[in-house]
Amino acid sequence: MNIRSTHRPCCWLVLVLSLGILIGHFLPFALLFWLWASSALVLFFLFRPQIWPVYASIFCLGAVLIHVAHPPAMDIFQDWREQLRQSLYHYLDPSEAGTLTAIILGNREYIPKEINMAFRHTGTGHILVIAGLHMAMMTAMVIFILKLIRIPRPWQVGLSILLVFTYAILTGGSVPVMRAAFMASVILASLSVELESDALNSLCFAALVLLLMDANNLFDTSFQLSFAAVAAIVILYAPVEKRLSFCPQWLAGAVSVSTAAWIGITPLQIWHFGTIAPVALIANLFIVPLLDLTVALGLALALAGLWLAPIAWGLAGCLKVVFNLMVVAAFWFSKIPFGYIQLISHRTT
Repeated sequence: MNIRSTHRPCCWLVLVLSLGILIGHFLPFALLFWLWASSALVLFFLFRPQIWPVYASIFCLGAVLIHVAHPPAMDIFQDWREQLRQSLYHYLDPSEAGTLTAIILGNREYIPKEINMAFRHTGTGHILVIAGLHMAMMTAMVIFILKLIRIPRPWQVGLSILLVFTYAILTGGSVPVMRAAFMASVILASLSVELESDALNSLCFAALVLLLMDANNLFDTSFQLSFAAVAAIVILYAPVEKRLSFCPQWLAGAVSVSTAAWIGITPLQIWHFGTIAPVALIANLFIVPLLDLTVALGLALALAGLWLAPIAWGLAGCLKVVFNLMVVAAFWFSKIPFGYIQLISHRTT
């Protein structure tokens, strides 16, 4: 029997670590020893005797990590990121460049308010934050280029992981993008040794690393939404797709991803923002494919704008068409009655 599918060690580890972080956050430090002892006793009966000390130690580690202050990280790519941002502004209108800066480089400071609200009201505001979809596009582009060069597969994987993390740090290293980078790296590494990767276990590994880096990530809204969406897709995609077997395969797949992600994030969206966006189930089907093209063209334009001006102007023309079509779709869906409902006053600004 495949132990990975029955035990999923990273899933248990991140669950125990999160429990420790929660307890450590709300209880005085003096009570942690008592809590560790009682929890260790419970874990002894839930797991094999050889395993429970590991979980008890991870629990205790989480309770301690929440009290550890983390110094701010150094932004080593600030100058290069600014050059890429200026490249976008040189070839695009300010509103286009401001939004593309968020989508490509992770800086949301320059998104026009009306565009931000349109995407938020259609439940597609996640596309304005660099996350799994963007990293998947980045990884696919890198793999495609490296395959054209015909280098050995282990080198393809190693260079892909290096470039994925370089891009993640370049964009500021936000929680969603680091989660995506770690998950992509685990999947790529497993492919390099021809192992089948367990998506849920890989996702939990990414969460485990991020929580070990900074335990306060557990209370970050972006962290919660990001992992809830991906976990829901991993768990619910197959059952939903099976229910839609009467539809064409491409449509069933797209609807399954959109529905699973919506189910995953809706409880958190209600809790943090007091809103629900039923229109997102449909809007994602139209907007996300346009985002794929936008990310690919935006990355190409930002790089070509630094060295290849003639090519950059052609890319800018194509990008304008795709980007504005995506924005028009977002504005259109945002006008649908009851597509976006404010239930209660939001908790998180």
